[in-house]
Amino acid sequence: MHSGYLAVHRPTIAHLPKDPVFAGELTYFLDLKEGETWAKAYATPRIGITTFYTSTGNLDILGSLFGGFAFGDLPFYRTDKHSFSARVGSGLAIASKVFDPISNPKNNAISAHVNVIVQMSLNYRFYSRNNEFGIGMGLNHFSNGANKLPNLGLNYPTLTLSYGNKRGIFRQKERSKYAGSWKAPWDFGINFILSAKDISISKGKKYPIYALNVFARKVFSSKCGVEFGLDGIYKTALLEYLPEFEKKPIDIFQGGFFTGYVLTFDRFSTVLGMGFYFKDRYLPEDHIYHRIGMRYKFKNNLLVGVTLKSNWGKADYVEWSVGYVFNKKK
Repeated sequence: MHSGYLAVHRPTIAHLPKDPVFAGELTYFLDLKEGETWAKAYATPRIGITTFYTSTGNLDILGSLFGGFAFGDLPFYRTDKHSFSARVGSGLAIASKVFDPISNPKNNAISAHVNVIVQMSLNYRFYSRNNEFGIGMGLNHFSNGANKLPNLGLNYPTLTLSYGNKRGIFRQKERSKYAGSWKAPWDFGINFILSAKDISISKGKKYPIYALNVFARKVFSSKCGVEFGLDGIYKTALLEYLPEFEKKPIDIFQGGFFTGYVLTFDRFSTVLGMGFYFKDRYLPEDHIYHRIGMRYKFKNNLLVGVTLKSNWGKADYVEWSVGYVFNKKK
């Protein structure tokens, strides 16, 4: 069970919070047994899928949200009786009410019925035989990634109470070779990014975005990795920004420096970080941008990924990427 409120991350949505927010989740989870897999480094982590329903803090304008997501729950500390862990999950959410210029013009936060949910939380659990009781705190973010406007997004800080029942521990099939070595050298790679962005409610036109990300990554331990990157972004949506100014192609080019925190799970990894624009002539959003997402590296060092790029809680666009890691040392 969740209880919280709608956070006002922009003055333009100050009219939306009206009531407290309540939510419920039903989860199926697996506690992974340690072995020669990525789970060994995380002291019996948890993975699972969740269905949820939540109020929004304003039934008349925002309606309700429901959907599902997959998650990983990684313990910082764990004994037979207690655990303290962090959970990160992502999936899809359905909004019952969205923006409409005639019937619902005050909903400037959500305009698409299908949205992405990103959840981050900290949880304490107490274990008694096969039962577990938990308390926690977290943040739920809902957005369509600026694929359709308006899309200021919804952010819900919540406190949680939970009960679970465990039927056993899932034993993974052990492998003779484990890809996630903490002694590996720096990885150097490149990502080619494609996306689209809607900037005008009246036009309803999507503008393509092309970007190139060059990165260096190092995993120092099972729970600590860093990534540094340079971003070159060609955002055609800027052609419509400040239309009174004539623009050359170089004028809509954005250059940024990014640094992030990385967690690895064999060939799958997550990244969470912040960057700043060192080249952005018109600055339509902010000097600072954020990125949260996931990537998968194949055996041939090919990368595929999806990340959400945002500015202080407001989605900029969703990045779909294909890349390559040049360091082939084992």
